[in-house]
Amino acid sequence: MVSTPKIGDIIKMRAWHGVVLDVLAGSSGRTVLRVQTVRNLFRRLNPEFIEFDLAPDVIAPATLDDLQQEIAQYQAFLNESVQQLLGSASTNGHLHASS
Repeated sequence: MVSTPKIGDIIKMRAWHGVVLDVLAGSSGRTVLRVQTVRNLFRRLNPEFIEFDLAPDVIAPATLDDLQQEIAQYQAFLNESVQQLLGSASTNGHLHASS
């Protein structure tokens, strides 16, 4: 990425996508991005701080479609994992009540 991302930009860094929530100037003059990633959202983690100047060529612009595709992948994985968990659950001898 040639220029510093702006607040609201969707970026890709390595295999993940995220949204830039803040652009901060560090005391050393370096640019730090606060980014919420799809990965961290599904892990219920806070946004990450990324020092942009260390590897600006690793960060690339991305689209809303890119972000939505990653969200869909995580949702599908989560749904499958929940179904596997429920399928492995024992009812401890109790009947499952239907609605």
